[in-house]
Amino acid sequence: MPPYISVTNLTKIFRTASGSQLVLNGVNLSINRGEIYGIIGLSGAGKSTLIRCLNRLETPDSGEIFIDGRDMFGLSEEELRLARMDMGMIFQSFNLLSSRTAFGNVAFPLEVRGLKKKEITERVSELLELVGLSDKADSYPRQLSGGQMQRVGIARALANNPKILLSDEATSSLDPQTTMSILELIFKLQQRLDLTVVLITHEMRVITEICDRVAVLDEGTVVEEGPVIDVFTNPQNPHTRNFVEMVLKENSRFLERGYRPRGKLTRLRYLGESVSEPLFSSMVKLFGVDAVILQAQVDHIKDQPFASMLVDLVGEEDNIMKSIAYLVSRGVKVEEEK
Repeated sequence: MPPYISVTNLTKIFRTASGSQLVLNGVNLSINRGEIYGIIGLSGAGKSTLIRCLNRLETPDSGEIFIDGRDMFGLSEEELRLARMDMGMIFQSFNLLSSRTAFGNVAFPLEVRGLKKKEITERVSELLELVGLSDKADSYPRQLSGGQMQRVGIARALANNPKILLSDEATSSLDPQTTMSILELIFKLQQRLDLTVVLITHEMRVITEICDRVAVLDEGTVVEEGPVIDVFTNPQNPHTRNFVEMVLKENSRFLERGYRPRGKLTRLRYLGESVSEPLFSSMVKLFGVDAVILQAQVDHIKDQPFASMLVDLVGEEDNIMKSIAYLVSRGVKVEEEK
């Protein structure tokens, strides 16, 4: 089955009086129907430009974008207008109209379409209930919290029954608790409405909470791509490893405080059922190797438990190597720290 969204060799150059800047450099992506696809990168990596190319708010210099088999660069103005109705978009800064209530903001795209007042009232009421804001219909943006304003933005993005939801750093201005509630809402809506979600962020935590697959963007180029679990547990690119380490707070504090390894300093990452297995006690019994745990964190990637540890494996060299082979056989990713 062909991908629902296909991006091929996409290039975008911004030209200004001071010169040209290559923002997207031959980007290739394949996004499946009904998945939550994350695009992560630091500020300036080209994330927002990429997502704005999908709905043609930006026009790339070269490359192809096909959505559900349609060539997005071969559409007439009217065809493009209709295609954009299939794509709702939510923003970091909410982009609400300050002079309109929550109801009025959600109603706006329906009014532009020329729907009748009764149809608009029914649809807006349905959407506000869907995002948990039925009691805030008459509130203005200044009367709402950041999380509530983003829920209004999500409801507005869904007004035209889109098939695709584009999220441009939608949680980056929210506190961690509110971020989690918005991510849970996006996941619930994706499941309920069978949406395809493209979510861009600079936070790996956002990716691990709800995304199925992820692309890592650096200086306009995709440097790593794949299922979130694979990319998170076995990052290949230095930029990806930096994102993972930010989540796991792997900052070598023990070494900075003067700890001197007595054996082989080793990073362990594992997920699923092996998280709850007594791997260390089994290893000690089998090979006589002690494991000094310097850092440990248990977390989740979507609904799968994930553990990361920094350990000092102490014992005979041959037994340490046997211990490492044993851990690898049980599904643990092992990296020697330099």
